[in-house]
Amino acid sequence: MPAAPASSGRYAVGTQTQAEPSGPAEGGPRYGDPRARAEAGPRIDLGPGGGTRNQLRSVASSSFWSEIDGLQARISVQLAEEFEGRGLTEEAQKEIGRRLIEETLREHVRALVAAGSPPWDAVYTQRVKDALLNKLFGLGRLQELVDDETVENIEITGFDQVLLLHSEGRRTVADPVAESDEQLIRDLAFIASRRSRSERSFTPSNPFLKLALPGGQRLQATAWVTPRPKVVIRRDRLPDIDLEQLREFGSLDRVLEQFLSAAVRAHKSIVVSGRGQGSGKTTLVRALANAMDPWESIATIETEYELKLHQMPERHQRVTAMEARPGSGEIGRDGRAAGEITVNELVYESLRFNIDRVIVGEVRGAEVVPMFKAMQMGNGSLSTIHANSAEDVIERLVTCAVEDASNSEAFAYRQVGQHIDLILFNEVEVDPVTGKRHRYLSEVIEVGLGEGERRVAVTHVFMPDAKGRAVPVHEPTFMAELVDAGFDRSLFGIQSGLWDEVRR
Repeated sequence: MPAAPASSGRYAVGTQTQAEPSGPAEGGPRYGDPRARAEAGPRIDLGPGGGTRNQLRSVASSSFWSEIDGLQARISVQLAEEFEGRGLTEEAQKEIGRRLIEETLREHVRALVAAGSPPWDAVYTQRVKDALLNKLFGLGRLQELVDDETVENIEITGFDQVLLLHSEGRRTVADPVAESDEQLIRDLAFIASRRSRSERSFTPSNPFLKLALPGGQRLQATAWVTPRPKVVIRRDRLPDIDLEQLREFGSLDRVLEQFLSAAVRAHKSIVVSGRGQGSGKTTLVRALANAMDPWESIATIETEYELKLHQMPERHQRVTAMEARPGSGEIGRDGRAAGEITVNELVYESLRFNIDRVIVGEVRGAEVVPMFKAMQMGNGSLSTIHANSAEDVIERLVTCAVEDASNSEAFAYRQVGQHIDLILFNEVEVDPVTGKRHRYLSEVIEVGLGEGERRVAVTHVFMPDAKGRAVPVHEPTFMAELVDAGFDRSLFGIQSGLWDEVRR
């Protein structure tokens, strides 16, 4: 099991013993050697409509990682001694790690040569150094995949089925990320113990893992409830985005850009929706938030940090970012895991920090009630939810609310009608040839309290045109407020929108 420094400055030492590595076979191609790569070939490209089960494996992949595991076990012991009681920063720990890697490799290669093996070449040596650094301080064998800027999503089923989804639509398969499913699970559990600021265990009693990785990627994993461990890593390609940039990317036209900017400035509460993951919900919420005054005091309440507004001081001067904690260990008499901090608690506590707006991240269930509470402030909140259409969001929110038996349907509908102003729906179009995904806004509805059996009144403000893109159809009831916030009302008279200005 890999060992690496914990955030506290202590160093966790793996207990798994490894056989002494013997180095690359004499006369054979080394991992990283051009001969090995020539025999293995490039990553296998898959068409957007399907692919092959064949996996690309380097000739010496298994022996290479056996070599790494043995060396890593030796260095871990030395690191534990170096770090004990020193409270070092992460960068200081890495610097010591680099030095020990250099020293250990010199001794190791010297011993191999003395035993009659050929010396390592520069390519293989650097490959070993990088792999050891990743094992000790990074994501292990996942690190190279995460570092590839062309990869948008990584899907892993078991240790040996690794699919890479590239940003331009290409699909490729990659090398195994472990030697067995059991090792993959151990590696994930260890990454969770090092990488999360809060308690994140990955065990049979906690079979779901969610992590925000250092580079901004999001990791989801599960085991024990699936035939084989499953991992998905998603890259956030637009960590700093605004509505104008979304228009340049073809996700909005100028009418929508100006309309949404004014809605944010007018302190309207907005829910962003889309079908499943990858529909651009978080990106759109981030762009909406970036339309706020930079001096507004904002609290972001999330189950995992995704919005990252606190990392944009040039856009947001006053951000209080809070992350819920699932807890771990035994369930107490109150039915909660030890150490659990809920979204509901964070919304309540955030109000003590002189907050103007509260943004609740994705709503999947019980988070809907804290979202309602945030919107009750009347200062304009933002949130996201999975749904099949803008109107479907209403029923999804009600369903989430009544999962708590203390909430009635009447209460849930009333909360939706009273506190949500706009619901946006993002559509995703996949090119059948390249597999490239294009995201764009297709619907905007206004919601309010209904009368009689119509518990929620709906006004279709923007509806899909023949190409599915949102175009203006009905003015919202608060149009005067938008005009006061700077919206040019004449834009709403352009019934076909201004999508012709947009370049894709």
